[in-house]
Amino acid sequence: MKKRWYFIVVMCLIVGLCAAYFLRAKTVEPTEDQLREQAEQQAIDDFLEQRRASQLEGTDVDPFGDDDLVRVLLVGLDSRAGDSAGHCDAIQLFEINRESQTVNITAVPRGTYSPLPPGTGTTSTDYYVSNACGLGGLKYGIGQIERILGKKADHLVIVGFSETLGILRYLKLPTTETLQWLRHRQGYAIGEPQRARNHSTFLKEMLVRYTPDETSTFDTALQYIVYKTVKTDLSFSGAERIVDALSSMQLTDHPERIALSMRPAYSVQDIAYDPEQVSEYVAGMIEPIKKRLSPNDYSGADVETVQDVLLATVAEHKNDSEFVVWAFDNHIWLQVEDEQTRDEMQYDITTRYLASLENKEERDRILGDYILEMEYRGLVSWQQQALLLLRDELTVEATTTPSP
Repeated sequence: MKKRWYFIVVMCLIVGLCAAYFLRAKTVEPTEDQLREQAEQQAIDDFLEQRRASQLEGTDVDPFGDDDLVRVLLVGLDSRAGDSAGHCDAIQLFEINRESQTVNITAVPRGTYSPLPPGTGTTSTDYYVSNACGLGGLKYGIGQIERILGKKADHLVIVGFSETLGILRYLKLPTTETLQWLRHRQGYAIGEPQRARNHSTFLKEMLVRYTPDETSTFDTALQYIVYKTVKTDLSFSGAERIVDALSSMQLTDHPERIALSMRPAYSVQDIAYDPEQVSEYVAGMIEPIKKRLSPNDYSGADVETVQDVLLATVAEHKNDSEFVVWAFDNHIWLQVEDEQTRDEMQYDITTRYLASLENKEERDRILGDYILEMEYRGLVSWQQQALLLLRDELTVEATTTPSP
């Protein structure tokens, strides 16, 4: 064994020396093409290093106040193509108390009464808080949600349909079945309030299941990818502070530190989310009533049919600049089940969106985020294609910048 070890060390040394000689010989008299390639690669490396430093550090602002409490309002937004806002379909307020080591999650059922702005063309059946966002705009809707809660949110997190699917995939949960579980309400005696409670129990389960007991074990790269997937006014460092506080609570061993409530109050059940049984549960709830459901609630279409419609829609409108902007902002590719098709669509939509931008800093930011995501996910081929785009971008900048 010792001889073999010495042999390996010697071979490594020989290979290392040969490699050093080869590189040195190759670069004794570099050609112009080689010099240009080296400069381009160095520019790319410098750019990505700056991106990593700025994105993973950010402004060091503590989101907790003097009372060690932060309130984060999570809103699931149902935004469709052409919508300027969207319906607030899931409303959950997180109150995280760093001093007491507790979390309170308060649900607001989407059907809760809310006044609407005049002139919105409303009828007597439109006066609920979901429409406060859809008809009155997000700012107005958030104001109405805070009125119902009786509390102001310190920060806002917006998650759309596509983003929800993406996060479920990152967590390796069954996507379609889990989304059906979260959206279902018709099989309950008290539909909307029970669905809102289900959202709370699901979020509690996610906190208990995925919040690490030690902050050092949390994957910062994954945290950043999820952070960029949602829309929020939290800085990345602020989000990290909140994750650190949750980690210190040891929620895996102390799920009782998470309390659930609802405004206004309803008599609801705590229905456990089980990823192993979610498909059977959803089927058991829908099967007895599916003939009485409207197409808006249950179309009866299988996943394959829905996917075909989605892909056909994207193919038909991908040359429409307004659709591309909407598709990029809503991460439309995350709705695609097939991984290869999903990655192809993400690259296609991203590059089409980049081509529409005039601001170079914005293009670089988006391209840098894409490259880092591909690096984390181990998608080397897509990362390389994006690096070529970045190289072209930096080359154009270098050739157009006047010499001092």
